[in-house]
Amino acid sequence: MIFASIEFGLYIIIVFIIYWFIVRRNLTLQNAFLLTAGYVFYAWWDWRFLFLLIGVSTFNYLIGRGIDNNPAVEEGESIDAKAARQARNRKLLLVFGVIVNVLILGVFKYFNFFIDSFIQMVAVTGYDLPRSTTRFVLPVGISFYTFLSLSYIIDIYRDTIKAEKSLMNVLLTLSFFPIIFAGPIQRPSTLLPQIKTARVFTYDKAADGLRQFLWGAFAKLVLADQLAPFVADFFSNETYYSGSTLALGLVFFGIQLYADFSGYSNMAIGIGSILGFKLMQNFNYPYFGRDITDYWKRWHISLTSWFRDYFFMPLSFTISYNTNRKKVLLIRTDLFVFIVASLITWMLTGLWHGANYTFMYWGLINGVLLVVYYLQRKPRKELFRKYGINNNNTALVIFERFFNLGVILLGLVFFRADNMSHALSFFSEMFDASLFTIPQFIGMKRAMLTTLLCIIFFIIEWKGRANLYPLEKMGLKWEKPVRYAFYYLVILVIFMFGGAHQQFIYFQF
Repeated sequence: MIFASIEFGLYIIIVFIIYWFIVRRNLTLQNAFLLTAGYVFYAWWDWRFLFLLIGVSTFNYLIGRGIDNNPAVEEGESIDAKAARQARNRKLLLVFGVIVNVLILGVFKYFNFFIDSFIQMVAVTGYDLPRSTTRFVLPVGISFYTFLSLSYIIDIYRDTIKAEKSLMNVLLTLSFFPIIFAGPIQRPSTLLPQIKTARVFTYDKAADGLRQFLWGAFAKLVLADQLAPFVADFFSNETYYSGSTLALGLVFFGIQLYADFSGYSNMAIGIGSILGFKLMQNFNYPYFGRDITDYWKRWHISLTSWFRDYFFMPLSFTISYNTNRKKVLLIRTDLFVFIVASLITWMLTGLWHGANYTFMYWGLINGVLLVVYYLQRKPRKELFRKYGINNNNTALVIFERFFNLGVILLGLVFFRADNMSHALSFFSEMFDASLFTIPQFIGMKRAMLTTLLCIIFFIIEWKGRANLYPLEKMGLKWEKPVRYAFYYLVILVIFMFGGAHQQFIYFQF
């Protein structure tokens, strides 16, 4: 079941009643019920992979306990020797835990990709290997709960958190059902304390969660699901459409992706609020960003901050620590470290999204853009000072926002294309003389209505950009009849204009 479905509506009503009216007085029962409800939610998709989820969670619970273990002093052993032994054991357990988690993710998510790539590489030599008949099905949410698990054991090793003694609490932390399929990647260091603390129902928090869920449902059903058929058609038949139509299709995909994923995040965070949890903001109006760095501080915040804290920073430190020269390849060492760490991090960020070269190229493109932006900051500042240009000039800000958005959209061609040939074909068909014609395609009237709804959506997003989500404070000072009329209008629009239910795009990751 997906969030925006009748099945989930019935499910969450049952969960709400039992959670807040039957087991609310006992924290252990509350957590046990949430764990059971989460496993039912996950098993609804494919019960076979539920055992994988439980196994991975239990494994990381044991690794965490092992890392946090304080062994007794052995006979004849000094305190310093004991500390050295403990440090060695902690590091070995962490390395073992990381390897097992990455291997599990790698086998299920990348085995097919690497085998097919190897066969293609060998084929270049003229020798054809037989195609592998072994194919792994991708368990939904595996990228997300693997990263949650890695955060848990790494944070214990770093002494950011203590290993949790309760197996049930760890299982719940690593399988909390609102975020299990597509995030946010809520760090155990912030989720676990909430699981261990008694939760009290408050009307304001539940109402806030409902408003956020409503806005996410609007984005998903009215925008993303309405745009999905157009995007699929344009990208599947790019040779039949004019360049202007394909450019419009690319804009549609940018809106679809944002509405789909931010919609899921808002619904997940809203459900968390209804259950008494505070989950992290995952989107901060990224399309209003002024530059590529600003954009990536706002888009999928939980993933980009995860890669920054658990990969980019340790990798940068490792490269810097092992480089004793002032310059590498005629580049300052600190700049060299930044460039190499950025490109590797973003290549892996791209690969995290899917087992396809297109995702790797998309990641590398973003890495290169971030490096270029970093390099131009000082010359830009000097140029502006020389010619007296105000960095906050309205025309400049507007231009940079639209330029930044255009660059991001062009990169999304690789994100959406089936393969590199498809991406290059799309670019070739889009950038020809027909780019300056009027778009023509079947269903233009319906597309115009959807476009109008998109414009309304982004106007509301702009008006509410100072808040965690647009409806957080919008209308709270209105008279009740006006406020509730607005909410009912949003619900009416969802029922009237919601498209056919589409699976969330990030479920495939």
